[in-house]
Amino acid sequence: MTDISRGERLRFRLSRLYRRAVAHLPELGVGGALTVGGTLLILQEELIKQLIGGWPAWLLIVLVVLVPLAAGSLTYLIRRRHREAPPRPAMAAMPFPDRIDGFTGRDAELRRIKDEALEHGVVVVHGGIGMGTSTLAIQAAWELAGEARKQRYADLRGPDRDRPETPLSVAQRVLRTLNRPPGAIQEPQDATAQVIEALTGTGQVLLLDNVSSWSQVDWLPTRVPGAHVVLAGTLTDAPPQHVEPIHLGPLAPEAGQALLARHLGPERVARDPKALELLVDVCLGSPLEIVRVGRWLARNPGVSLQSLVDDLRGRPVADTLDFVLHLSVKQLRPTAKQLFVLLAGLPIAEVDHQAAAALLGVPSASDAIGELADLGLVENVRMTRVRVSSAFRGGGAEDSPREVAAWRRLVEHFAEQAGSYAGRLPAEEARTWFAMEDRVLLQVLAGRAPAPRTGRALARIADALESWFRLEQRHEDRLRAAAELGRAAEALGDEQVQATAELRQCAILLTSGDPREARRHFNRAAALRVRVESWPAGLHLAHAAILLSGGDEFPAVESALVRYGQALAGGDVLGQAVRLANVAALLMRRGQTLDHDGRGPEARTLHTNARVVLFQALDLARRAGDTAAEAHARELLALAHHYLGQSHDAGLHLDEAERLYTGAADEIGRARCLVHLAGIMLEDPGHAPDAVVALLEEAESRLPPAGVSTALVHLHLARLRRERAAEHQEAGLAALSPWDGIAEPKQVSELRSLLLAL
Repeated sequence: MTDISRGERLRFRLSRLYRRAVAHLPELGVGGALTVGGTLLILQEELIKQLIGGWPAWLLIVLVVLVPLAAGSLTYLIRRRHREAPPRPAMAAMPFPDRIDGFTGRDAELRRIKDEALEHGVVVVHGGIGMGTSTLAIQAAWELAGEARKQRYADLRGPDRDRPETPLSVAQRVLRTLNRPPGAIQEPQDATAQVIEALTGTGQVLLLDNVSSWSQVDWLPTRVPGAHVVLAGTLTDAPPQHVEPIHLGPLAPEAGQALLARHLGPERVARDPKALELLVDVCLGSPLEIVRVGRWLARNPGVSLQSLVDDLRGRPVADTLDFVLHLSVKQLRPTAKQLFVLLAGLPIAEVDHQAAAALLGVPSASDAIGELADLGLVENVRMTRVRVSSAFRGGGAEDSPREVAAWRRLVEHFAEQAGSYAGRLPAEEARTWFAMEDRVLLQVLAGRAPAPRTGRALARIADALESWFRLEQRHEDRLRAAAELGRAAEALGDEQVQATAELRQCAILLTSGDPREARRHFNRAAALRVRVESWPAGLHLAHAAILLSGGDEFPAVESALVRYGQALAGGDVLGQAVRLANVAALLMRRGQTLDHDGRGPEARTLHTNARVVLFQALDLARRAGDTAAEAHARELLALAHHYLGQSHDAGLHLDEAERLYTGAADEIGRARCLVHLAGIMLEDPGHAPDAVVALLEEAESRLPPAGVSTALVHLHLARLRRERAAEHQEAGLAALSPWDGIAEPKQVSELRSLLLAL
């Protein structure tokens, strides 16, 4: 029996019956449809007469009044329910690896891991490549938590062969595994408290596999009450003194012989037990090498163990294992051999099975992958992903015409996949795909000199990553993807794609509060378009933002916004919403300047006009269905109401903006709302200083290190916490350092003066 309920079965059958009936409607024709419709109306009328025939008149009058009211209320509730923002889909977590069958030779280490995990909570398993570190850790995790709901797994082995994942990337991967938004942190240490909160008292086991250095995970808590954390890998640096890793050495000879015999069968082992011992000695106790030799022998039943020993005798230790590997390669069929050579030469460490097929230019590569896996030449890792064994890294032919063509097919495959899934965001299936592939896509952008005619495909990959990283608020990764796209486009001579990449970097740097670097990228983008009339809309918008961040040249900003509006495509509702929001920001900035100069009535008029424009922008953002644009319009509306002295309305808009930013996981936007709210509270004589400090400290942890909002936070904290005024003064001035030596708007100059006067 399946788990489908009777109700679900009934709904399915009724739905199927309805679809079949609808499919036959065209056969009725117009006359038949009218006849059926008229008959149904007559039957409905007769049914109503029968129902209400004996009802008193007063009851009919009551129903006439109440039924429309009830129907209207019900309709309103249904529509309101559909208008409410749906809950964000859960973060995609990698499934836990299966339990290991026939576990051999590590019973003592397994018991020690379990004891350490039960006593200390966090345990580290360290071993050389091929020593079975991951296998042992997976088995121990199953022993600690046998239920799937209590198992959490993250594979930290990244797509770059030569560069391990950064601590921040590892922290983000762990947070996603624990169903926490990865974009909520800016430093790895920010994830420590979230890991404790997510695991404490749950009885769960978190397995972090393929850890390459302690620095990747030194931010983890030293203990999590009521949970276990298991770290497994080949550490290249020593952990701190309070951590005692469980070291895995070579397998004992008896365990190695048992492992090899499992692949050969008892009859073959009985014929030559001495040769079995010698083969295990050749493998130096490495489970990986023992399995590889065993698989080759299993595929070659006619080869005696002694003959292989004779071939290996007298060879240097470094050559003995390569000898078996090369024997395996020689036996490959042409398709499998071609795939192996291509995989070995890739700049990315692993790909999924569909990407492997794209490399070959065939519909499916399953048979070739199976053949390679049987001989231990590739590993099937992370579900349907394949990775060449470390012994063959970089073994492919470089820059041959066949490899270049294969790389082009791979890039186009990833572009198609990424574009398709980006269009489905934020659906859970799209999140799952990007969570698995985002590092691979970054490596595709950065891995090698771009192949000819791949510029558009690389641009599609970068566009998809921009959508994904914006959704997760991973601004560092956004900047890296845009930079790699710009490098590739410049190498290919594609000015249009390069301009897009430069503009993207400009926008990201403005968000992070670095106008100097933003202007440099803007200038590079502008240099690719000599005539202003030929600029794309995004370039005009970036120009307006650069001008606004670099001074108070309001006419120039206004001109740039006009050109932006003219460059927008017809019917671009979102673009018009962005334009109006920027127009309103310009009006409010000008109003602030006039107010500072003692021209209050003129400033109030500008703030009133900005409020009108923002309501229009808000309406367009809703029609476009863009949460980020709606949140930004709400945030600016709150400021407009605040400048007009309408604190209550400002608070309502701030609450709504914060809710929208939270739903979009935009921590920087949410932090700005907290700063605005703190500013409103500070103008209230009866404000609670501790509540304001709490808001500001929460905002500080989410804001970038530079920018006006960050400087404002430190100014407020310096005034509220006099004992730390010097510390906040220094941090506030550092937040304004990107404007050192360049033109700056009046609000930056005023902030700098206030900080220096503390």
